[in-house]
Amino acid sequence: METRKTSTLKDYIAGAVLANSLAWLTLAIALPPVQLLFLTYVFGATVAGYLVARKASQNHERVGLKAGLGSFVFHIYVFMGVIEVITGQRLLNLLDHLIILVIFVLGGFVGAFLSRKLSSGKAETP
Repeated sequence: METRKTSTLKDYIAGAVLANSLAWLTLAIALPPVQLLFLTYVFGATVAGYLVARKASQNHERVGLKAGLGSFVFHIYVFMGVIEVITGQRLLNLLDHLIILVIFVLGGFVGAFLSRKLSSGKAETP
């Protein structure tokens, strides 16, 4: 009987932190243009989706979508719940947050898709 590996809550939290940390590190170093900030979100979400889905043995795309949604929840919690309360000012508007939601979901899906493709390629080679 084969055991099915699944991603744990710790994996999803680690992916969410990774997906956000690259953009936040970029923000902490310098005030980048918005395009660079969104590119770091895309890269972080794709890498996080790949790494979280790599631990699962099935349903990679679903795992990637969950990783993307978890990354967005973490983003909203930290941005709205911590940064904006401490600073007292709104840093991103609603449209920016919605764009980041789309970036996280698509990035998680693409990362999980890459994980499935690369892991299936390893299984086929002797």
